[in-house]
Amino acid sequence: MKKKLKVIDLFSGCGGLNEGFNEAGFQTSVSNDIWEPAGKTFLKNNKNSRFILGDITQNKVRNEIIKYGKKSDVLIGGPPCQAYSMAGARDVDDPRGKLFEDYVKIVKAIKPKYFVMENVKGLLSMEHDRTRLNGQDKIKLDKIKRLENKKNELLLKRKQSKNTPKIKFSRAEANQLEEIKDKLIEERKLTSSLRIKVTETIKKRFLNLGYDVHIQVLNAADYGVPQKRQRVIVIGGLDGYPVHFPDPTYKEKSNGKNLELFKSNLQDWVTVKQAIDDLKNKPEKISFNHIFTKCGKDFQKKINNTPIGRSVYGGFSDAYFRCPPNEPSRTVKENHGGVFLHYEKNRFMTPRELARLQSFEDDFIFEGSKSQILVQLGNAVPPKLGYSIANTLKEFF
Repeated sequence: MKKKLKVIDLFSGCGGLNEGFNEAGFQTSVSNDIWEPAGKTFLKNNKNSRFILGDITQNKVRNEIIKYGKKSDVLIGGPPCQAYSMAGARDVDDPRGKLFEDYVKIVKAIKPKYFVMENVKGLLSMEHDRTRLNGQDKIKLDKIKRLENKKNELLLKRKQSKNTPKIKFSRAEANQLEEIKDKLIEERKLTSSLRIKVTETIKKRFLNLGYDVHIQVLNAADYGVPQKRQRVIVIGGLDGYPVHFPDPTYKEKSNGKNLELFKSNLQDWVTVKQAIDDLKNKPEKISFNHIFTKCGKDFQKKINNTPIGRSVYGGFSDAYFRCPPNEPSRTVKENHGGVFLHYEKNRFMTPRELARLQSFEDDFIFEGSKSQILVQLGNAVPPKLGYSIANTLKEFF
């Protein structure tokens, strides 16, 4: 009998990436996450799996993962954004920065044939401070950071002003924001040597362990997920194991202008309507995660008046956005409960509908409160994307 390939699943969340690898024939040695609600969901859907709830920066937790993960073939799961942005920074005690370092320690201890990390597209532009900066360089960098912090404050206020009438974003603040942007462009030209791209650090750290690392942006819609979710995928292959990314199996529907797409034998992207239309008239069923959201009369009126392709707030914000039915949805986000509106019904999409947009099967049941389920969904890797990656790697064993 052929031995099953084994996978270690770090930062598993509710288990989206793990679902994809299991579907492709991998067996999970051990999984880990720090958030209990996500852990409960994982265990409900993986009853025979070994799951460790805890922080991988703690020696006990990390050593337990290494113990059960020995001889695993693939390690999956990427540290959250904060881990990379803190990597190499001066505040070495920040626990978020340690996440990346401990991830590296686990890879080093186990030496899987491959590791797979998933993260937001913003990872490509993320930078961190170079080490061993002199005093003058640190002063220059502090000036940039003050400008960046002020820019982020103003951007947040501008965003809030669009969604909250009580918050005003003045013309003076708009001018100040533009001035800061211009200053930052000039400062970064002069001080580009003070920082290094996080992706370069990732490559160098794993090159030292014998891994050939490649980074690519994949769109989940290209792999049968009814959602235009672009994510950075980092794959490292050990000692000559080749690194390849999955070829798309779906394509954007041709409008006749792009002849190459038109001639392609790939299927068209799966649409929102195709994914959830059969649920639109179903009654609420909490055990199925088909949970309705109640709102006040005033907000309900706003929902009723929101056309397809717009947000309750009139702009193109993802919060309370009414999805067009005949294309994949925008990215499903945690979004503090500000989930998509149904394209036909004057209500929010239910967690089950959002799970469909993330390509979870209907027998995958989420645990926790509705708000906790929405967080799990927003943070999950679509299982179908995970399956495509796993299937491609499997060819090289």
